[in-house]
Amino acid sequence: RATKSQRKMDLDDSKNEVILDADSYLRKHKIMDLFEDLLTIACHKKPENLEQFLIDVLKQRKEHSSRSIVYNEAELQNIFLLFDLKSEGHISKARCREALQTLANSEYHFKKAESDSIPDKVDLFTFIKL
Repeated sequence: RATKSQRKMDLDDSKNEVILDADSYLRKHKIMDLFEDLLTIACHKKPENLEQFLIDVLKQRKEHSSRSIVYNEAELQNIFLLFDLKSEGHISKARCREALQTLANSEYHFKKAESDSIPDKVDLFTFIKL
């Protein structure tokens, strides 16, 4: 027969397993990043009908993959122009990374900006797609 402390340990182990399982699920599906993005855009746009706004944002994310939609194309173009100091029509990989990290609204997007998938020269069209 198990003692009271052994039963408590078994219960603690099962709680830890549930917590670890939940944490694994959240990380695997990037749920915290999703909610961080949703909160960021909601605070940025301050919609009157928050529930419908979130539904619309989720629909847009589904259509455009998981790309953040906090910034519209005109805002991204302005940011690109700020980093294209010589008005060459392109920016370097390093400048692009810096711009993307400036725009990052979550740890996921900040780390994504560090990826090696950025070309050596980035034009406006490519920047908007990133």
